Amino acid sequence: MNLDGKTLVVTGVASGIGAATASLLQQNGATVIGVDRNVPAEFSGTFIQGDLSTPEGVAAVADRVPEGVAGLLNIAGVPGTAPWQTVLAVNVFGVRDLTRLLAPKIADGGAVVNLASNVAAGWAARQLEVARFVQAADAAEALAAVAGDPEVTGNSYRFSKECVRWLTQVQASEHLGRVRVNSVSPGPVQTPILEDFKKDHGREKVEGAVALLGRAGQPQDIAEVIAFLLSPQASWINGTDLCVDGGLSAHRTVTTLASAAV
Repeated sequence: MNLDGKTLVVTGVASGIGAATASLLQQNGATVIGVDRNVPAEFSGTFIQGDLSTPEGVAAVADRVPEGVAGLLNIAGVPGTAPWQTVLAVNVFGVRDLTRLLAPKIADGGAVVNLASNVAAGWAARQLEVARFVQAADAAEALAAVAGDPEVTGNSYRFSKECVRWLTQVQASEHLGRVRVNSVSPGPVQTPILEDFKKDHGREKVEGAVALLGRAGQPQDIAEVIAFLLSPQASWINGTDLCVDGGLSAHRTVTTLASAAV
């Protein structure tokens, strides 16, 4: 893959999948503008330190991004061990609003990739609720509206990634014919927040999944797929989610249906 002359914006660049993706893109010739609230220990591109949990923070980041970038990779995210308001603010409205502000700065033929999750596989069952939340004009009002819903506040990470799945389709539709928008849904990945996922989703469940697969995913596994979605080979892939979880979702679906059929 040759990315010479292309400038790409990568959020969450300080660690994990964001860091691996930025490194891979740079190895293939891209200029990377990295965004994170934490300063990366190693990063050779242009770095923007910013807070994606507030509209003001998102706007401040967007203002520093030049015109004509080739794409936006929304990788920054907050695990479910954080306060639910923060999870939804960053994982949903941070992604939504940064994409809205940067879309006019993305050159024709560019691409956006959002990081979803395999925990959002059942998002379509809550599509109406998800759509209402994502489309709310005011993020603060949207958060207040779900404050009494334990399905949202008690499962904020899952709900946030369900929103990302829907948001990806909305964004793909909005920019049809000019900018492609897709998402990637990893399973358990060996990143600094894997321990948070064990606390949030259940240690036994996460560690059992890793044992079943033989290993946890690595940031590079996900970065390669993200990079593919930027490539000419993916030019007809739009509004789609790619599940990258080693087959975990397939196994769970088959197992569940097999049990129900007995």
